[in-house]
Amino acid sequence: MDPAELKKNFTEQIEKTDAQIRELEVNLEKAKEYKTKLTGGLETIELLNPETKNEAPAAAPESTGDAPS
Repeated sequence: MDPAELKKNFTEQIEKTDAQIRELEVNLEKAKEYKTKLTGGLETIELLNPETKNEAPAAAPESTGDAPS
């Protein structure tokens, strides 16, 4: 190949690679947004149905013997 053909070939490859990078960046952003939505969904589920096995039962406050007058 002569230098002109090589230059043309390399330029085309750069253009294709740039297009692929843009597409991947768009898809990456979409994937990040989807992950954020899924994380929010998990947080909502946890708020609506807290895991009782990880939490100690709430103890009743201890009486100090001082009754309000």
